[in-house]
Amino acid sequence: MDTITGLPAHPFLAHIPVILLPLAVLGIVLMVIKPAWHQRYRWAVLAVTAVGAIGTVFVAEAGEKLEDRIVAIEGAAARAGWEDHAEAGDTARLFAMLFLVVVLAYILVPFFLERRAKAAGKAVGADTMTAPATGPKWLRPVLSALVLLAAAGSLVTVIQAGHSGSKSVWKEVVDQSNEKINGGTPADGDNDGG
Repeated sequence: MDTITGLPAHPFLAHIPVILLPLAVLGIVLMVIKPAWHQRYRWAVLAVTAVGAIGTVFVAEAGEKLEDRIVAIEGAAARAGWEDHAEAGDTARLFAMLFLVVVLAYILVPFFLERRAKAAGKAVGADTMTAPATGPKWLRPVLSALVLLAAAGSLVTVIQAGHSGSKSVWKEVVDQSNEKINGGTPADGDNDGG
């Protein structure tokens, strides 16, 4: 997808992972903090994570097409200003996909263990509500740690990609407006700092 209503699709599509992946991270954190919510909200969190992660693929594709348009108009020198953003976007896409895989494991492994325990409980006539916890004791902490690490990586890289894209588009405009407002001196608090 190259354009939406005649405008570049990339900035529109970027809102999918920028909104949904942090929301998925919040859902994961809440599920780790309160394990009872794991069963209640797991499918919603998985859906939000999947849409956010898959969104990064569409964002990257639209970004490449937008970059090709800019290079066609302004020449290859224009590409230099976008390299940091393109690399940050590729990293965000990689971490989003990793996050999705780990969320799948965090949700599906306990789900299948619960189903197996319920089936075994019914086979021997046990009450499934009083059946022992499913899986080894180390499984939940390990899955929780992995999903929190993947969540943090996804969140940080999505923020970095968004920041670098915003900076590449708006920094010159903000700098020029600050010069006009302040008579050529940087505005208070302006610190590029990277």
